[in-house]
Amino acid sequence: MKKFVLSEIMLLSTIEKKAKRVKFDKRRTLIYGGNGTGKSCLLKSIYKTFGAQPFKEHPAWKSINPISFVRFKVDDVKYSILKDGKFYAVFDNKEQLIDVYESVTYELGPFLSKLFDFKIKLPNRKNELITPPPAFLFLPYYIDQDISWQKNWNSFAQIQQIKGYREPISSYHTGLRPNEYYQIKGEIEQYTTIIKDLEDERKVLKNVLANVKGKMSQLDFNIDIEKFKEEIKELLIECDTLKKRQETLKSKLVDFYNFKISIESQLVITKNALNETRKDYKFATEIIVDDFVDCPTCGAHYENSFVERFEIAKDENRCKELVVELTRELKEINDKIEKENLTYNGNNEEIVKIEALLDNKKGEIKLKDLIDNAGRNELKSVFEENSKSLLQNIVENALKQKDLQDNLKALTDKNRRLEIMTVYHKFMKQYLSELDVKSLKYESYQKIDSNIPETGSALPRALIAYYFSIFQVMKKYTSSAFCPIIIDSPNQQAQDLEHVDKILKFIDANQPEDSQLILGIEELYDIDFKCNIVELKEEKNLLQSDEYEEVNQELDYYLTKVWNYEKRNLLF
Repeated sequence: MKKFVLSEIMLLSTIEKKAKRVKFDKRRTLIYGGNGTGKSCLLKSIYKTFGAQPFKEHPAWKSINPISFVRFKVDDVKYSILKDGKFYAVFDNKEQLIDVYESVTYELGPFLSKLFDFKIKLPNRKNELITPPPAFLFLPYYIDQDISWQKNWNSFAQIQQIKGYREPISSYHTGLRPNEYYQIKGEIEQYTTIIKDLEDERKVLKNVLANVKGKMSQLDFNIDIEKFKEEIKELLIECDTLKKRQETLKSKLVDFYNFKISIESQLVITKNALNETRKDYKFATEIIVDDFVDCPTCGAHYENSFVERFEIAKDENRCKELVVELTRELKEINDKIEKENLTYNGNNEEIVKIEALLDNKKGEIKLKDLIDNAGRNELKSVFEENSKSLLQNIVENALKQKDLQDNLKALTDKNRRLEIMTVYHKFMKQYLSELDVKSLKYESYQKIDSNIPETGSALPRALIAYYFSIFQVMKKYTSSAFCPIIIDSPNQQAQDLEHVDKILKFIDANQPEDSQLILGIEELYDIDFKCNIVELKEEKNLLQSDEYEEVNQELDYYLTKVWNYEKRNLLF
């Protein structure tokens, strides 16, 4: 697991000629100030710099739209990121420009996903499989003052672009489905595409081959009987008749063999389906922790109930019946092929006898016919070999996909899931007690993506118990970078002094080990947080005139780098 730490933020308004610089301690920083002093604007600017738009933004601050610059570390390697209007620029540890990005979803997001090991893939509203934007990386770490104290997993705007995001995102961050799960799932999707392309190609090839075979079945010698002497006329007519019959028999045999291949393919598929149905039934009956089970191929979320398991059992019986029926049909077609082959061979022997008699008289015609037939047979042979090769590729890729699907099932091992859920439930129970939340039932927070249904002044305390339980689970099990925890204004819903004291002491005591905490707060309530305090004193004046020159000069270096960047010239 990587560790992401914020070092510093600079904000610059060239319109107002004001700026602000705030440095963050690697463990804990307190942003302290009364209402209207800009605490929330400062904290939200951190996320905006990384392309994550907060759920709500003050219109006055939005109208200023200051340039923002954040220095940060990933596993002690220094980076910095600049936001100016609609573009973002990232710099390395030597302050050299890495790249300039205009699109968050398709440019900045994929870069940050690699940097922070954020490898989950989810479908957007267009059913395109994408890396979710940075907001989904920061979602569990940011408790904002506008929505997070009412509703969890909802701190940013535009997160509805990922349909049904709550369950997969919470499962990902808490390690129920780690990075490996989504990497393998992506590989499975690639094999699905490869197999579909191969099957489409084989389908086209089979259509061409069928056309060639059809033309071969209509083959005629086109012999001009007038060119031959009267004594061979009857032989030629008989030979021609036999040839036509031979092609008819051949066409019939081709149809029988095609039907046989179709039945054999259906039989293989049905037997495989029978085996998979048995495995699915076994898998479904063994899932005892959750009421839901995920499809290992597409990630769809299904209810694991008796009805579903009963339907699986009925599928198994239908598969068995189909295997019996297809086996019977296969025997019948084999009998027909055997019978038709006897007729075909007998007819062929008659042709050989007559051709032996005609050999000396119509050598040219026989040679031409052989050349034509040889060409058609060669073409047919090429198509058949290509079709077999494609089928082999399909089978090989399907087997590789099956191995990946087995690995995917291993990553959803019920023992691992049980372990993670046990840790989550343990912390929830403990934290609810510490925060004096007595009415919230186990069923209300049983699932890891639960909406906490508490009300009144107990709701913020129940939510903070939930958030810190998730922090603890992520600290142990998440596979992406562990991000800074940012909490804005925890005193919500008119808490009495006793409960305010409990909340602040809880935050102080339960910050996860080796994590970074940035806390925005209006009053200290005589609690010593043992950390750096950044005090904001002026109402509606987060940015300061006396800081403008210094910040402007420092940011000028980075802005110049961006404006001289070749790609930047293409953006404007």
